Amino acid sequence: MRILFACCMLLVLSCQVSYNASDVFKEKAELPKDEAPHTKNSLEWWYFTGHLEDTVKNKQLGVEYVVFHFNPTNVKGGWLLNMAVSDPETGDFYYDHKFFMKSKEEFGSLPLQMSWDKGGVVSSFSGQEGVYQIKAQMSEHEVSYELSTQAGKGVVLHDGVGYENYGDYAKAGYYTYPRLPTKAKVKIADQSYEMQGDLWYDRQWNCSGVWERKVAWDWFSIQFEESQSELMLYRLYHIKDSVQFFGGTYTDKAGNRTDLEDAQIQIEEVAHWRSPDSDAKYPTEWEIKIPDLKLSTKLKVAFPEQELALPFTPFSKFYYWEGMSYAEGEIDGVKVKGKSYVEMTNRFRIK
Repeated sequence: MRILFACCMLLVLSCQVSYNASDVFKEKAELPKDEAPHTKNSLEWWYFTGHLEDTVKNKQLGVEYVVFHFNPTNVKGGWLLNMAVSDPETGDFYYDHKFFMKSKEEFGSLPLQMSWDKGGVVSSFSGQEGVYQIKAQMSEHEVSYELSTQAGKGVVLHDGVGYENYGDYAKAGYYTYPRLPTKAKVKIADQSYEMQGDLWYDRQWNCSGVWERKVAWDWFSIQFEESQSELMLYRLYHIKDSVQFFGGTYTDKAGNRTDLEDAQIQIEEVAHWRSPDSDAKYPTEWEIKIPDLKLSTKLKVAFPEQELALPFTPFSKFYYWEGMSYAEGEIDGVKVKGKSYVEMTNRFRIK
């Protein structure tokens, strides 16, 4: 049964299973309804990333927490729990994941009440609309954390309706809480930290097309400090014909949203790192410009070794890069610095 489950997940992420017939695209996302699991959805996720700081111990860490749900055949479906901690001071990257077979109706109500306990991985995730409680304990490392968020800036419905069109290749439900004030307790081996920061939360569903084998996906989130504004950008690269396009959303201090089209976005890769595990060539520095916003920034990863390898079968791994990064630039003539997370998938397929 476990092998069947793993193969099913691999098929979803390898573009062998089409959208489920129950992947419904409405005119506008319905909140809070769309925060709950879509029980017949082919692929969806709840995604938290952010920088945390212990001011007493002068310690900074990056944290990631992701819940994936999939049900491509509308039979049983399952869950993938993924967690990571980045330490830019030491260059250590801790991550763990676990697959869980669950009934398709499980966790379907609001507020969210999710919990898992298997093979040393213990976690719970509860709440809705910006207020969440997260607990996670890894089995691969002596690492655990507790995250408690409050609603900061309001929700951002991407493309104005909470459904993002990725050219002719994919469409997905997508909204964001770009700045959630967070208190955290993080433990690494015998070191404990009382931390705080602002988490970034992405909620997406109908996502099989975004993670297809034929598409390489880059995603950027930046929380600018001086301007108290946020930027989400993505690049989709169609591997077969080398076509790429960009999109994104900028949110100002007051929460006003600007939807960004391909022609408005300029992203140049400046430096790269090649993974010794996947042989993928990942960018590690970028120059980003959005002339219409008078925005330009340099983006740099905290350290390159933030690649994850998820084994779906004894013979296959899915590699992707998700890591803590920093931004420094200008918005409308004002110098700004930013805290960022970057995700890159299917880079090992680009040669």
